[in-house]
Amino acid sequence: MKLYYALILLTWLSLVSCNSKVYSDKDFFSASRPGPQSLAILPVEVIFSGKMPKDWDADRLVQMEAEQSTSFQEAIYEDFLFHASDKIIRNKWDVTMMDIRVINAKLKEQGISLQESWKLPSDELAKLLGADMIIRARVQNVRYMSQAAATGINVGVSVLEGVLSRGGSSVYVPRALAGESDMSLSLYHRSKSEAVARMTSENKFKVRKLPVYVIN
Repeated sequence: MKLYYALILLTWLSLVSCNSKVYSDKDFFSASRPGPQSLAILPVEVIFSGKMPKDWDADRLVQMEAEQSTSFQEAIYEDFLFHASDKIIRNKWDVTMMDIRVINAKLKEQGISLQESWKLPSDELAKLLGADMIIRARVQNVRYMSQAAATGINVGVSVLEGVLSRGGSSVYVPRALAGESDMSLSLYHRSKSEAVARMTSENKFKVRKLPVYVIN
């Protein structure tokens, strides 16, 4: 199971995808730059559904949600830092990153759990954290079967594909998936109730395509 969810995380972080779709409020970002804005990356909302392992009770599910939530949060944070720049980037706002450890500590001090933070209004969270902008992300994991079961099916599929392809014609047989993930990311500014940028993807994100960048 740990391998399966590690693969989800690695896939999500890949920067070679063409599947990410990005929307940004052009009018908002075409306005005069207000100077460096503080950016807080919130714990990521993680949802598991589908055929869960038999040994997963409610407590185990909450634990996995928490583990994946902070893992994705850290991954987004590190990806922003990886693409930091000391040059002005056209049509993008420069931001300074709030330490995610500080963010999570502030939430805890206010008695707000990770799961509770997913439901709070964005403007309320921005005010609580003292941030100009916040990033909220959501990952929906649907599990169809175990990774071992999917691997076993695909071994058989490969054999069948080889049999059907005899005689010079190439035949492709679809592979089984252990699960799939739908992902979305939204960027909010404290001056607006609606997101100023959004990104959706079936399996991967390009964080660097957002209309903000971190100052080196």
